[in-house]
Amino acid sequence: MARPFENMQPALTRLGPPPETARREVLFIHGAWGGAWVWDGLAQDLAAEGYGVNLIEQPGHGADRWVLPSLTSINDYADLSRRAAASLGRPVLVGHSLGGWQVQKIWEAEDLPGVLLAPLPGSGLPWRTFLKLNLHYPVDMSRPLVGLPVAVSDTAMARRVLFKDLDEAALAERVGRLAPEPSLVCLQMAALLGLGLGRPHPRPGRRPRLVVAPAQDYLFPPAGQKKLAQELGARYVELEGLPHELWVEDREGKVKTLLLDFLNKLD
Repeated sequence: MARPFENMQPALTRLGPPPETARREVLFIHGAWGGAWVWDGLAQDLAAEGYGVNLIEQPGHGADRWVLPSLTSINDYADLSRRAAASLGRPVLVGHSLGGWQVQKIWEAEDLPGVLLAPLPGSGLPWRTFLKLNLHYPVDMSRPLVGLPVAVSDTAMARRVLFKDLDEAALAERVGRLAPEPSLVCLQMAALLGLGLGRPHPRPGRRPRLVVAPAQDYLFPPAGQKKLAQELGARYVELEGLPHELWVEDREGKVKTLLLDFLNKLD
């Protein structure tokens, strides 16, 4: 049976100098509900430093919004990201949240340098986060059980789950651009990975790896992120005061500094 995206080409937006003059190619992989647009600002800053910045956009997540099949899986996203990486040669991978999980899938076969920003662990949502979400959003959490997608539908939910101190206008603008995620994607993130169904098994790598954990992350507490870094053989950095969408509220530019430091030290 054909998978939803297997005949699609990855949708990539490229910033920065031409490949022949770029210091290095970098592939940014967004997380659940997002799109290539989530990297605005950070992507331009890295491109201005001479890096070829490539932003993948998963189907149905950008301006060309469409309803994805309910049986779309996180592995379908990961396969598109894997093919995008292959088209760039051997890029540096930068994945946020579900995008960080996709990087772990790519590491099953390719030893590429990579940075995970608040990544979804291979085992899925921590059980305490799962309980919190069911307490705060019981209706939303029940939707995947009947084949319905889940959206971050209002600013109050977005502020609690993804952001922290973002002003109301900016928060409303970002919420308006978030896309719903299909039911199977949500079930996998929330529970099925914990049962070992689809869990990534990244190989040990010799190329540098970095896990960056925001200390105020509602979804993935730092303790689990530190454990993931140890399992991956990655350097671990915890950033105080930042929520899940960490670079958006990073007024001191700590995420940008970490990324540039990581890129500059690659051989």
